[in-house]
Amino acid sequence: MPSPAQAVVGDAVANGSHTFTAKLDIGEGDSQRSCTGSLVDAQWILTASSCFAAAGQPSFPVPNGAPALKTTATIGRTDLTDTAGKVVEVTELVSRTDRDLVMAKLAQPVVGIAPVPLADSAPVAGESLRALGYGRTATSWVPDRLHGGSVAVSATGATTVAVTRDGGAICKGDAGGPALREQDGKVLLAAVHSASWQAGCFGSDETRGDAVETRTDDIVDWVTQVRGLPKDPRVASGDFNGDGKEDIAAFYNNGAGPDGKNRSSLFAFYSDGTGFAEPKRVWASTGSFNGAAAKLTSGDYNGDGKDDLSVLYNSGQAADGKHVTTVFTYTSNGTGFAAPKQTWASSGSFDWSKSKPVSGDYNGDGKDDLAVLYNGGQANDGKHVSLAFTFTSTGSDFNNPTTAWTSSGSFDWSKSKPVSGDYNGDGKDDLAVLYNGGQANDGKHVSLAFTFTSGGSDFNNPTTAWTSTGSFNWEKSKPVSGDFGGDGKDDLAVLYDSGQTSDGKRVSTLFAFTSNGTGFAAPKQTWASTGSFNWDVSLPTSGDYNKDGKDDLGVLYEGSTTADGRRLDSLFTFTSTATGTKAPVLHWSGSVV
Repeated sequence: MPSPAQAVVGDAVANGSHTFTAKLDIGEGDSQRSCTGSLVDAQWILTASSCFAAAGQPSFPVPNGAPALKTTATIGRTDLTDTAGKVVEVTELVSRTDRDLVMAKLAQPVVGIAPVPLADSAPVAGESLRALGYGRTATSWVPDRLHGGSVAVSATGATTVAVTRDGGAICKGDAGGPALREQDGKVLLAAVHSASWQAGCFGSDETRGDAVETRTDDIVDWVTQVRGLPKDPRVASGDFNGDGKEDIAAFYNNGAGPDGKNRSSLFAFYSDGTGFAEPKRVWASTGSFNGAAAKLTSGDYNGDGKDDLSVLYNSGQAADGKHVTTVFTYTSNGTGFAAPKQTWASSGSFDWSKSKPVSGDYNGDGKDDLAVLYNGGQANDGKHVSLAFTFTSTGSDFNNPTTAWTSSGSFDWSKSKPVSGDYNGDGKDDLAVLYNGGQANDGKHVSLAFTFTSGGSDFNNPTTAWTSTGSFNWEKSKPVSGDFGGDGKDDLAVLYDSGQTSDGKRVSTLFAFTSNGTGFAAPKQTWASTGSFNWDVSLPTSGDYNKDGKDDLGVLYEGSTTADGRRLDSLFTFTSTATGTKAPVLHWSGSVV
């Protein structure tokens, strides 16, 4: 049988060409091995699954999820002794089940390097393909640059392509390298190296020049799906159909499509009082809309009794260097949402990356407004400056922001998690911030809750509504706001990461901070997980899902990945009893694609 084929005998590739080719280093120390791959998306590499197969295990499929061994990808570096390109860690694998292929996700997108497009027709007998790889050549055991050579197609099967030497040879060193077709002035990925007899390779006396490539032309849809899988969702609650029961919305980032446009989608989980219907896709972008540049919030912005959604969007920088931020609103029509409408755009510089948006009726006029906690940098004396801006709703759009509060002492935006609610029951929503107070001398973590009560046109200076006494770690806290006791005053709840048990189970805890009108009572533990419940993949939100007058907690839980790469999510609710919380109920588990 041929050995795993992982490199190319041929000519050195010119510097700066075929920069989409990636060198993969898998494992560390004496057990490290190398492979080659192709950048097919800013954050995904297509390569051979056999690169990641454990000794004695089949070449495919390999387990989905994080690679078993630490893996790094060097992309855009034709000469490995150079410093060009990027070196990025691989964080996730999505394997094909029918052939020697895997998609490897990078920890960060690679910018400035164009991915290689996939061919849409199979290689045919007699066709010449150009094979690339970083592995062994005819004269070098471990070369330090990318090489390329020609191979001839002899036959095409359902999932594989048989090739023979045609000036190049595929050798040990880097499986998963690309076999390229030149067509109409473009370079297309036609196949991926899978196995070879190693003829012509350094240290080999084999004379058989045959090799096997894995077809990629018929898996274009799969690659598109994997690289555009819903990811990084944002969640918000609201009564989107006006039936008195609050629902849950999830805004997903679907990555870049084959045309390079960023894609996003919006799903709604409608409550029937006892559970939720399966998610309904209520919007999908047609033009480019980048989910990674969107911060979601919800409110009834036109006062029609149905909650809407707004997205604070990063529109980049203008030619003069000013940061451009935009607000898009998705108005509910009762059964879905209208296409997003631009309801505000910055004129001066407004930096999205320094903005944390929330929604509430801050002036008590029956229409929800936007508020943004903003990072104002540092003053000359080193004090951190934070500001609160309010964007009052006109019913059809938002007025330009007014400065509703500016810190006088040091107030660090990066240590602030804002939420919104009517904490004193006066009919106007206020701002609350869970704040990181650092560590005390005894090592205990200090957290604080500040409330900024609304005066109708601005926010009063913050009052300290709670300070932790025992250790309470801000970094392990996800706050939400709601009237969990049903007394007309909104409270705080925090989903808290309580670590792991000795058997490896993840422990999450729910704390309630009940409002007394002027501050918050000390947190009361209302739930602690018994089975494993992973805080890291939990996205909390709150609303009155059963119409009993008390707000409940909802959690969109990021689950595992299916064999074909689809993401599995789950929706849980924790029903409030006014004095505590019932155990979570699973309402839905599945994939939105």
